[in-house]
Amino acid sequence: MMSNFEFLYPEAFWLLIPLAAIIVWIKSTTTNSQVIASHLATAMADKPSNSRRHYGWVALLGVILTVSLAGPSFEKQAIPVSQSENARVLVLDMSRSVYANDIKPSRLAQIKYKAQDLLPLLDQGQTGLVAYAGDAYTLSPLTTDSATLANLVQNLSPEIMPIQGARADLAVKQAISIMKQAGLNQGEIVLFADDLDTQELEQIKAQLSEGNWTLSVLAFGTSAGAPIQLSDGSLLTTNSGKTVIAKTQLGNLRAAARAGNGQFEKYRHDNQDIANLVSDSAFDAVNTNAKGEELEAKINNGFWLLPLALLCALPLFRKGVIFSFVAMMFSFGFTPNHAQASVLDSAFSNANQRGFTAFQEKDYQRASQEFKDTKWRAAAQYESGDYEGAITSLEGHSDTDSLYNLGSAYAQNGELDKAIASYEMVLQQEPDNADAKYNLDIVQQQQQQQQQQQQQQQQQQQDSDSDSQQDQQDKSQQSESNNSNQDQTDSSQSQQSEQSEQSEQSEQSEQSEQSQNNPQSQPSQPEDSDAQEKSARGEEPEQQQPQQEQQAQAETTANEQESDDEQDKGKQQTASLSQQQEVDPDIRKLEQVESVRDPSYLLRAQMLLQAKDKAAPSSTGKDW
Repeated sequence: MMSNFEFLYPEAFWLLIPLAAIIVWIKSTTTNSQVIASHLATAMADKPSNSRRHYGWVALLGVILTVSLAGPSFEKQAIPVSQSENARVLVLDMSRSVYANDIKPSRLAQIKYKAQDLLPLLDQGQTGLVAYAGDAYTLSPLTTDSATLANLVQNLSPEIMPIQGARADLAVKQAISIMKQAGLNQGEIVLFADDLDTQELEQIKAQLSEGNWTLSVLAFGTSAGAPIQLSDGSLLTTNSGKTVIAKTQLGNLRAAARAGNGQFEKYRHDNQDIANLVSDSAFDAVNTNAKGEELEAKINNGFWLLPLALLCALPLFRKGVIFSFVAMMFSFGFTPNHAQASVLDSAFSNANQRGFTAFQEKDYQRASQEFKDTKWRAAAQYESGDYEGAITSLEGHSDTDSLYNLGSAYAQNGELDKAIASYEMVLQQEPDNADAKYNLDIVQQQQQQQQQQQQQQQQQQQDSDSDSQQDQQDKSQQSESNNSNQDQTDSSQSQQSEQSEQSEQSEQSEQSEQSQNNPQSQPSQPEDSDAQEKSARGEEPEQQQPQQEQQAQAETTANEQESDDEQDKGKQQTASLSQQQEVDPDIRKLEQVESVRDPSYLLRAQMLLQAKDKAAPSSTGKDW
């Protein structure tokens, strides 16, 4: 038995080095901290000092624990060899029809939810992942890591598919190819789809008949269907302009499951559909090796040393060593996470790794300080709102991702001309970059709206200047008209006074002549003169009153014009503010900075590489 003795984890003996260093440090610290000389302290003590025995117990405990961690093994155990030969491939429909929302919130969201609910239940065998639209692509070969598959599913969408369309038959063919490459001649295909036309159904039946393959189907959507709402909010239309209604062909999907000897389930709000797929499938089938082969496994016998370690720890409780150690670990456990991370991260990770951790925690300010990689630093600066810093970090990079991110930073910083130039450079290198086209259109619209606003402001300024000049001219004309009216009034008054004087003189002469001829008529002269004077005085206010009314009306008209101008200016300002409120959300619609490790872009790149290695499929005339 001893011939088989070995340590399973011999690297644990490296712990003896720090253990020896700690004991030496504690011993030296205790010796130097004594106030009384050692020989006097020994003479004054009731008992001889047992500090050496104390250090011995600590050293012995450390050695025992280290040997236990090293995993001493002196025996083996025979384990029968068994493995699961069951394999399955999950096939997900990523055609644009999954944007239909006849099931809430959409078919796409429910496909992702159901796939993530199914994957944790696949604890036996291996699982692969395929996504399809106009063509089928392998996202993951057969693996037992369902968590990785769940992360891939979370980042899927029709937008990243290289070819639009719906070819479920090619997806089934790709799934069979994955299992054949793993050396299997049987397996199960689980299809999550919302449509299947007759041509696809016939192709699937032919492929399933060539081997021992099982096909189960989970159907999404309704027979009535719903319009396909794209990511930009518009509805998908045909070439003739008719809105497309995505209807689920439940009959064809059921026929495919029947041809594949599998289960057919329709989407349900609860989890019963997934439960039925799992219970009625061969997911839990495990095939033990028929030859009866066994595998010898070494047993770790280090746990037998733990009781001895506990006995060695008993004397340390009296000295408070264990209590101090537990208190230290307890206080360290409640140290703020940032302080622990700063110590541990600096010891076990580089600057970019620390920055990435901060970026995932959305602490973009700290991430921008940690990152040494300029692209990652620019992404953190962009997310924190430091657009000028992002521009500075990205200057000098000529790859498409950096140019794209530089354009987004320019746009958010208000430098629209430079943003347009950056997006155009991206399109020169990648003419099919849909995100760059989308952002370029938004920025160009924003630039046009700003130019229109500037023109409107200039026009408003010119109108206000012309209005002020017109007001001055009107006031000058009014003053001139008032002066001319006043002159006319004065001249009319002087003429009237002259006429009155002439009439008085003529009347007096007539009266004098009459008096000479008829003396009895003389007493009536004063009354006639007074009446003439009153009449002459009474004509003046009657002539001045229309002139005052004209002046008042002119002033009222001027005030009304000024108030109308102020209202027009207020309306124009309100319109410009409303335009700005309509424009500002557009700039926020810019696609965010591409992370160089964005899983969705990595998936798209993976599918593009696969597309280059094989011929493009024939078009069926259906791009959804």
